[in-house]
Amino acid sequence: MNCPRIAESDIGQGRRVVIACRVMEPELTQVLAEGEAPVEILYLDQALHRTPAKLFGLLQEKIDQVARTVSRIVLGYGLCSNGVVGVEARQQGLIIPRCHDCIALFLGSPGRYNEIFREKPGTYYLTPGWIAEKKDPLGIIEENEARFGRETALWVMEEEYRHYTHISLIDTGVGDIVPLRARAMENAAFMKKQYEEIPGSLDYFRELIHGPYTEDKFLRLRLAEKFTQEMFF
Repeated sequence: MNCPRIAESDIGQGRRVVIACRVMEPELTQVLAEGEAPVEILYLDQALHRTPAKLFGLLQEKIDQVARTVSRIVLGYGLCSNGVVGVEARQQGLIIPRCHDCIALFLGSPGRYNEIFREKPGTYYLTPGWIAEKKDPLGIIEENEARFGRETALWVMEEEYRHYTHISLIDTGVGDIVPLRARAMENAAFMKKQYEEIPGSLDYFRELIHGPYTEDKFLRLRLAEKFTQEMFF
């Protein structure tokens, strides 16, 4: 079935901005290197998904900062623990990926994410960006240990990840897979989870930057419209 597209003429021409989580930087950098795309990417800290209220505030602030000088704003965020709920396109349209979290972007589509999730729902995913910034479980343990001590850090880790059965590295083809694999396997061994690798894709990232923004993969907010959770369902 062909999905309706958001017309380029409806979006307009001019400066275009993608506001994205920094976890996507390796993949988005690769996509930009494939051709000359007149798109600017603004990154926010990748740990913000852990504090949704803070994520919302910073997203809206960044949207408002660029709104007067751009013709298109695309978010490199899914629902992200409801961190995008309430964001508003006050001066132009806003395009948002139709996915609950960013893992669908790394896998290539919401459909592929749903297939993999149904097969192994207890999977914790790692990507090149998560590992590079040490926002993987081992990195979070180190961070918490510095703040709360080793015993508390380990307890927090066990509680947070006890329902997971697998740790899967998504290989998006960006960067050297050898050190990424070693770090991912170290995480799995430490947490006593089964390790797997999953082929990723840059296709959804390409659509994030270039379009087409089909209705099955993207939501479109009109002028002054606020994003709500119900838009996903």
